Amino acid sequence: MIARVGALCLALLVTATSAHAEARRWVPTSGKSHVWFSASFPLGDFTGRTEDVTGEFQTDPADLRQGVTGTLRIRAATLRTGMDGRDRDMRKTLDVESQPEIRFIVHAVEPSFTSITETADVLLVIRGLLVIRGVERPMTVPGRVRFRSDGLWVRGESTLRMTDFGITPPRRLFLAVRDEIAIAFDVTLHPAE
Repeated sequence: MIARVGALCLALLVTATSAHAEARRWVPTSGKSHVWFSASFPLGDFTGRTEDVTGEFQTDPADLRQGVTGTLRIRAATLRTGMDGRDRDMRKTLDVESQPEIRFIVHAVEPSFTSITETADVLLVIRGLLVIRGVERPMTVPGRVRFRSDGLWVRGESTLRMTDFGITPPRRLFLAVRDEIAIAFDVTLHPAE
């Protein structure tokens, strides 16, 4: 009886260890990852974008039940809208000198399927914390993931209110940018070495 219990414990330990060993570190691929936002303004809507995307994630694409954790980072000063004056105002509003980084910290992911394939997108509900100007707010982002020849492709989009992060919507000529903005990411991840 003791031998059976010992063998069972050993089998469970080996199974748990090998399952955990499948989880890998993944990082954004330079030149194939970007983050952007879209804002509404009475004199013309605009979009800001950056390809300066870094971070690291831990997951096993063959078994998403093990969980997904990690952080996506962008340097706020690299966001560009196509207008130098607006970009200067945005950097000041985001206080890039003392808070240079915008982060999304992934705490949990709810996938529609347990493994990622090349043939179909796996829908995701990504839960985590968004940090802008040092202010943390919980955020849920609907997304999708799929294997591609160059790695894991992950996309998601949501909305946020600037005032939730202590940001007063910018004004020009007595008109203000709408408080709610759309945010999105399109990231290709490759295994970290």
